[in-house]
Amino acid sequence: MNQGGIYQRLSGKCFLIISLLLLALAGRSQVSGRVLDEEGLPLPAANLQLFPDSTVAATGFDGGFQLQLKRKGDYRLRITYLGYSPEIRLFRYTGEEISLGEVSLSPLQELLETVVVTEEHAKQEGALATEHFTGEVIAENLQGTFAQSIDKLPGLSAISVGTGIAKPVIRGLSSNRIIVNHQGVKQEGHQWGADHGLEIDQFSVERVEIIKGPASLQYGSDGLGGVINILPGRIPAAGTFGGSVTTLHRTNNAHWGGSAQLGGNWKGWFFGGQYSYQNFGDYRVPATFFDYNSFRLPILNERLKNTAGREQNYSFTAGLNRQWGVTRLTLTHYGLEAGLFAGAVGIPRSYALTDDGNLRDIDIPKQEVAHTKASLHQDLVLPTGHININLAYQRNLRQEFSFPEFHSIPSSQIDPGNTLGLQFLLQTLSADLHYEVEPEDGWRQVYGGSVQWQFNQRSGFEFLLPDFRTFRSGLFGLAERELDNGLLLNAGLRLDYARNETDFYRQWIWDSNERITDSLVAQPTSPAFFNWSASVGGAYELWQGAGTAKVNLGKSFRVPYPAETVSNGIHHGTFRHEVGTPGLDSEHGYQLDASFSWKRPRFSGAVAGYFNFFDNYIYLGPTFPARFSPLPEAGQIFQYRQDDAIYTGFELQYEWEPLRGLTLSQTADFVRSYNISTGLALPFTPQPALQTSLRYTLRGKGRWASSYIEVGHQYTFAAEGISRIDRSERATPAYQLWDAGIGFKIRWYGKEPLQLTLQLQNVLDTFYLNHLSRYRLINVPEQGRNLNISLRVPFGGRLPNA
Repeated sequence: MNQGGIYQRLSGKCFLIISLLLLALAGRSQVSGRVLDEEGLPLPAANLQLFPDSTVAATGFDGGFQLQLKRKGDYRLRITYLGYSPEIRLFRYTGEEISLGEVSLSPLQELLETVVVTEEHAKQEGALATEHFTGEVIAENLQGTFAQSIDKLPGLSAISVGTGIAKPVIRGLSSNRIIVNHQGVKQEGHQWGADHGLEIDQFSVERVEIIKGPASLQYGSDGLGGVINILPGRIPAAGTFGGSVTTLHRTNNAHWGGSAQLGGNWKGWFFGGQYSYQNFGDYRVPATFFDYNSFRLPILNERLKNTAGREQNYSFTAGLNRQWGVTRLTLTHYGLEAGLFAGAVGIPRSYALTDDGNLRDIDIPKQEVAHTKASLHQDLVLPTGHININLAYQRNLRQEFSFPEFHSIPSSQIDPGNTLGLQFLLQTLSADLHYEVEPEDGWRQVYGGSVQWQFNQRSGFEFLLPDFRTFRSGLFGLAERELDNGLLLNAGLRLDYARNETDFYRQWIWDSNERITDSLVAQPTSPAFFNWSASVGGAYELWQGAGTAKVNLGKSFRVPYPAETVSNGIHHGTFRHEVGTPGLDSEHGYQLDASFSWKRPRFSGAVAGYFNFFDNYIYLGPTFPARFSPLPEAGQIFQYRQDDAIYTGFELQYEWEPLRGLTLSQTADFVRSYNISTGLALPFTPQPALQTSLRYTLRGKGRWASSYIEVGHQYTFAAEGISRIDRSERATPAYQLWDAGIGFKIRWYGKEPLQLTLQLQNVLDTFYLNHLSRYRLINVPEQGRNLNISLRVPFGGRLPNA
């Protein structure tokens, strides 16, 4: 080979070597580290925010990260992960490569031994009072439904129908005034109905964030009262799998339930599946009679006949976790079949109240619900921001079964085998996008939008609502800045457009001679609504982070739902003929929230207060002057109306550890509603309550991880008088309850301990009425003494070849 060729080859090699060296130097990580959990396991996709460069990144599969620095000087690295306390690392870059080593994140323990959960972007609720907890809190308070399992938290309660149907209430507001966000998607069913429950599998809930206060800014219409965010479960660490088997037994109604869950992560491809089933019988009450109009009727053997039910749920998740973000596909199905106490639906027949000796048969009347949801969640981490996209389809099929009556169908055409009284098929398509950007000036900004279409089809021989379609859309912007003195400021604005379209429908009313005597009519409507919402707020850290003060001033809104404008018929679960009012305006809320929380080594607590003024508040009330239904024995008509209203109140909670392992905690909440037009309270305002708990926790050794014993007391004040109930409501007397519980955690196989919980509810078998129960209207009390036994057995390990 000649000298020129040798020279050319050497030159080529030198150029290649120099180029590789330059690339290596250019891509050299100038600050690196690894993020782990409290057990030393890696946390993939942890959120990294580097200031003042405003760099956003995420950790890899092994929890590691490498960041480039733009200039020499002082830096601040903020590390966050769902379910863990944020960690901040300060360092100075002088030109040499920096290693922060292993950064361990720990769960932030709040009241009720819960874990704080936050989303990974700027939020309006940064200045609002919040509650955060994990599935462990639910596991210790399993009640059969998710809404009932969380109703002991301050500011929360539940509207219930028996034991299998319940919906959450936040500060006295429920139904279409609060939003349930399930894994990034707004849960859409028939939440307008007081006897319509929340279609959520309580066994599948791992992490929850509850926002108390106006949240229309980020979530759109229906967010006046707050939001319940049920967040996705943690993505398993790469190369691992895990799951659990949970069982539940409740003695009062021979309730048996359970759930099996399995998930894993193979080289960033993660998967999960869960199946849950519950079967419960007629429940026992400490009463031998109930009242229907002016009649007193028996409750045989102290059991409410036809209150049995079955619930069956499943879910599947698959996705990809990479340094650029997370892709997640989810399919869930919720199925419920539940009987309704005959004394609460129409005129109770003697045979319907007679004990048939079978606690588990489900007879007429009953309801069946099937809710299916498919969603795509896409998270993208960009050099200058963060994008979050959610696409979803939901199908909610609700069926109410009852015996046909001649007023709905001519006598000669009645088919005794057709018991489908009402059917609503609601289909929802939705899409939303959030984009977060962190500019150089330190203001974190979030821009987003959402769009939703709904289609409802009716069926059945009875009539309540016609077919309808709805459209919702909105754009919003948020800005948030965290100052060096511990002050967090945020503000935002949202613009919305909505439209309702309802079809004409007429149902004839017949008499026993098959003659038409009247009709129920729903007129076609197509109103459009333009709304805006805004907020400004702040949070200030005191005593080096040991205390936090928050204040928020917001304007929110809610678009009327077709049920409030065109309904016309008997709603059996509410004992009345309901009529909508076409032409209703949007509700507008002007809301002030303030809260203060503190934490000391042995004493922590929080207090929150709020004042809400609602312009054009929509509610259902008796017609005045009285109008009566043309349907037989349906009584006075209740019609939707609008008045200005006020909701105000407070929540107080604290936790004190006077001795090691001994914890005393108390919560108190108070809601006051006021109808400015009538001078009375608004219907279904929760009773004030004071709850006290004394728990002793013993830390174990070896396989015995820990155990606890707890005694609880609840005093609920009466709902009576013009300041507590509307003119159409019955008073509810005060009551007090005693509970007791014991729990054990045992280390066995894997990282998580086996958990056994025994909880004795209503220890003294007290007769009491829940003001938010539908059965209270006929003086049917809540369940008597009940022993809950739950067992959770986790497992896990390494995946082969992962």
